[in-house]
Amino acid sequence: MERAQALLKQKDNLENEIRDLELELQSHGVTKTEALVDADGFPRADIDIVAIRGIRRSLIYKQNDLKDLVKQIEESLVNLHQNIRADEEDEPEVKPSRQRPFARVNMVTPNSPASEAGLVVGDKIVQYGSVNTDNHNNLKLLISETTDSIGKPIIVIVDRVLDGQPQSKTLKLTPRRNWGGDGLLGCYILPL
Repeated sequence: MERAQALLKQKDNLENEIRDLELELQSHGVTKTEALVDADGFPRADIDIVAIRGIRRSLIYKQNDLKDLVKQIEESLVNLHQNIRADEEDEPEVKPSRQRPFARVNMVTPNSPASEAGLVVGDKIVQYGSVNTDNHNNLKLLISETTDSIGKPIIVIVDRVLDGQPQSKTLKLTPRRNWGGDGLLGCYILPL
């Protein structure tokens, strides 16, 4: 975070220096791209060509430095967001609750995202990301949660019966395209 802030401060300082150089050019009566020779190709006598060329050179260097600095800022911000996201993924996003299940897994295709996450036929879904028994709206919210999370893990809490004993399982399901089958999950989910 400190690196990104330091880079942003550098960027502000560099932009101020560029602005000052542009104002200095204007004080000489020329722009960044205006010709320094007259129509016959001779150096203009009404301006200080050496000073203007020095200002333009400094301006080009600083603009190139600004481009490099912006790239560094972008990389720093991407790294910062990845670190924040990794920290959030390490913490449980959804705490198991004693809510009622709202859907049941009816079919799971082998080698699908659902299969890889550990969903099995008969699992009763208690929580699907932010979707639960109170807000699923006849599974419409489950569908939008899936399409909004392509390539991102969704925490799914299911009730499952193992050896005659009910158990609660927390799974990470990542919807994705091109996994070799139909849909984003590779399973059928029916409302209860």
